[in-house]
Amino acid sequence: MIRPAEAGDLNQARRPARLATGRDFARPRTALFWHALALVCYAAIAFIFIGHGESLTRSLAGQGSDPFAFVWFLAWWPWAIAHHLNPLFTNLVWQPEGVYLAWVTSVPLLAIIGWPLTMISPILTYNIFVLCAPVLSAWAAYFLLLTIARRPAAALVGGFLFGFSSYEMAQDTAALNMSFTACVPLLLLLILVRLDGGLSRVQLMLWGGLALVCQFLLCIEIFAMMFVFGGIAWLLGLAYLPARRPALFRLLVDALWTAPFVLLVLSPFVVSMALHFGSINHPALWPYFFVADPLNFCIPGHGNLLGGLLRLPFHFNGGVQEQDSYIGLPLLLIVVLFAWTKFRVPAARLLLVMFIMLLVASLGPRLWIGGQVYRAALPWALFVHLPLIGSALPTRFALFASLLAAIIAVLWLRDAVTLPQHRRRYALAVLACIFLLPRFHPWMPVPSSQFFQPGRLQTVLGENARVLVLPFAITGPSALWQAETHFGFLETGGYLGFPPRRMQQYKAVDELFSGSYTASLSTDIGDFCEATQTQFIVAGPGTTPTLRAAIERLAGQGRQVDDVTVYTLPSGAERHG
Repeated sequence: MIRPAEAGDLNQARRPARLATGRDFARPRTALFWHALALVCYAAIAFIFIGHGESLTRSLAGQGSDPFAFVWFLAWWPWAIAHHLNPLFTNLVWQPEGVYLAWVTSVPLLAIIGWPLTMISPILTYNIFVLCAPVLSAWAAYFLLLTIARRPAAALVGGFLFGFSSYEMAQDTAALNMSFTACVPLLLLLILVRLDGGLSRVQLMLWGGLALVCQFLLCIEIFAMMFVFGGIAWLLGLAYLPARRPALFRLLVDALWTAPFVLLVLSPFVVSMALHFGSINHPALWPYFFVADPLNFCIPGHGNLLGGLLRLPFHFNGGVQEQDSYIGLPLLLIVVLFAWTKFRVPAARLLLVMFIMLLVASLGPRLWIGGQVYRAALPWALFVHLPLIGSALPTRFALFASLLAAIIAVLWLRDAVTLPQHRRRYALAVLACIFLLPRFHPWMPVPSSQFFQPGRLQTVLGENARVLVLPFAITGPSALWQAETHFGFLETGGYLGFPPRRMQQYKAVDELFSGSYTASLSTDIGDFCEATQTQFIVAGPGTTPTLRAAIERLAGQGRQVDDVTVYTLPSGAERHG
């Protein structure tokens, strides 16, 4: 028979007046020891698997072109503020259209925090943030789980399960904004303490509002997802926990009081976003393609250490960066065992139902299995046409699924009664951590160019030259090169995310962005350069022979300057001569 205290609660004993913290389970010195131990362990794991001895100034963490864009963002905010420019808009890329940075992944909070390091090198700033992101996420989850379960060893394990989850490790290879997730467990911690009366309304408004503002300034996509899935969790709480309904309605009132203050702080961003809604037009196919594969819940991808060792012949969508959904058989077994023993407890059912809903939502609007898509529609098909959240990539919902899995694992560890049971459960939990270990983080040499060193380009091409840089946009490091020149030229292309909507009309943009060239490539580039008043085309290292040949048909033989080839474009009259 379930005792009254267990009917709506996961605690084995009667709930105290407020949630316990580290000071409740041990003396302050012991609590401080566990807090420090957790931080040191997470930092050591990050150093081994992410840093592994790479230079923080001569190498760049991650892969692809997204790291170049984040280096640009980290350098842009201090530079724009120092030069009294609007940091929410730049005309340095995609001339003459420019880009509204409120709608792209510009990480303003990190740029401001990292300003002192950026004065030394934005590359150093970026690399340190890549190392710190999973450590901070794991440590924040540790405090949440410690508050929930009051078992420091279990919280230590649970912090790893969240902070070094497949989602976190996949996003940390390129998407700095998506990998800073510490605000998610911290906000949940504040909510739980408030529900138990440990925080006043004013305190929740202050600390919860701060967490929301920070999350918005880190990643708008996660900010939006927090409201969607938080709202679903709130409704499930009303359904499963009738005794907690007064506290849940009080929480709703708290949220309504907090919202105006959050909006006031974020008003410059919100107004800019409203005025320029739709300036970035992402492909409608993305929410259908970047989805979880149900096989990936159990079978590791190549971004996982086990998957890399086994080299399993399974194809999952999205590349390494978007293979976020791997949970692993040991952790899934823990979830099943928890369900077996606790499903009659309403709070446990809430966790399990929410976990299953997140897994189903992460499958997206269409089912993909082993690289094959099936026509059957899934529940997320109802959401893909909604504003904002409809553009989210479903595979990234693994962020919240991994947090719930960590909570479930910690509660299951806490409920061990006998010493043999304690040992068996911790052995399985450690095995779950081993199965989640990531492959060693990819690094790449910084593709610096002599021509793009500070002042060099201006000496050759003049101040504020309007330049098309090759390799183009996502196919090259032009964002990094522009940051290295201290923003010394105007770029008629660029890569700060997907091209602005108005620039997508040019055929050359599609060809250069995708690398799919047609027979009219030279003419298409000419039309684009004429429309954007491009003066020079600079072909840097990595430009393909096909692209060089197309440029030479347009502008003639270029001149070699340092490690690039500079092509001077004829004026419009000369071009149509």
